[in-house]
Amino acid sequence: MYTQPAFRMDDREEMASLIAARHFATLIVSGEAGPLAAHIPMILQRDDAGAIVSLEGHVARGNPLAAVATTPVRALAIFSGADAYVTPSLYLSKREHGKVVPTWNYMAVHVSGVLETFSDADALRDQVARITDMMEQPAAVPWKVTDAPDDYIARMLNAITGVRLKIDAMDGIAKLSQNRPEGDRTGVLNGFQHSTDHAARQLAAEMTKKVI
Repeated sequence: MYTQPAFRMDDREEMASLIAARHFATLIVSGEAGPLAAHIPMILQRDDAGAIVSLEGHVARGNPLAAVATTPVRALAIFSGADAYVTPSLYLSKREHGKVVPTWNYMAVHVSGVLETFSDADALRDQVARITDMMEQPAAVPWKVTDAPDDYIARMLNAITGVRLKIDAMDGIAKLSQNRPEGDRTGVLNGFQHSTDHAARQLAAEMTKKVI
């Protein structure tokens, strides 16, 4: 991923936080007929020392991506955070000299490595339970895999294939107007804070976390 130095995220834990907040990935592999993509929830896995080592998720058993990954294959998982259009009208420099153009602010993390599949029922059930428990946390009455009949869950597990991405590299970008003069950054922050666009307000919150 091309990233200007001002926007680069170097902290793996910061990138892990974006992944944990977003959960949903675009998983891409290269098949014989060209690129294949799947849109799936994925969760980070750590080793005993706490280091980030892999991403896990699952696809429908009939998904062509599962067939391609029967043998280990290079893959890329993209997690897209909030994004919003930046109008030059927010810039102080528009009023000073007018030499401004529109842009887009956004956050994203790319995770690359070798993808492999697995179909062991116990491993799949464990993964589905972990994803479910994580996603159900905000619910007033969290649903658990054990709430459904065992034979039904077994049939559902038989219809999916697990995927595991062994991580080689993580690249992150947080484009939050860091390259603009202070007056322009202040204008963008104020504009985003009062925007009707939820994503813009999310980016404003991120801007306040960083010294930019």
